[in-house]
Amino acid sequence: MVKLLEHLRFNEFKSVVRSYSFITIAAKKHNLVSILDDRLSKNICAYFENRYSLEERSAVKSVVIDLNANYQLFIRRLFPHAKNHIDRFHIVQLVNRAFD
Repeated sequence: MVKLLEHLRFNEFKSVVRSYSFITIAAKKHNLVSILDDRLSKNICAYFENRYSLEERSAVKSVVIDLNANYQLFIRRLFPHAKNHIDRFHIVQLVNRAFD
C-alpha cells in the first residue's frame, strides 16, 4: 500500500466509466495517488477510511480542492489536521465568469 502524502489535491474529471470520476494527486509533484469510478462523497470517504488509518490521515497537512462544496464537508472528517485550499485555476475561472 502506498503511503499517504502530506499534501493532496482533489478533483474530478469526465470519464468513460461514468459521467465523472474522482482523482487524487500529490499536490507538489502531481503524481497520481488514486482514481475512483465516481465522485460520491460516501465512496470517497469509504476509500480513505478503509485504506488509511486515522493516524496516517491525520498526517495530511493540506488538501487543494476546486469549488465543490461536498469536498469541504468531508475533508475535516477524513483529514482532521489538514487545511483546505482552493486551487488558483478555479478562483480565476470564477472571477472571469463574474466579469462575463
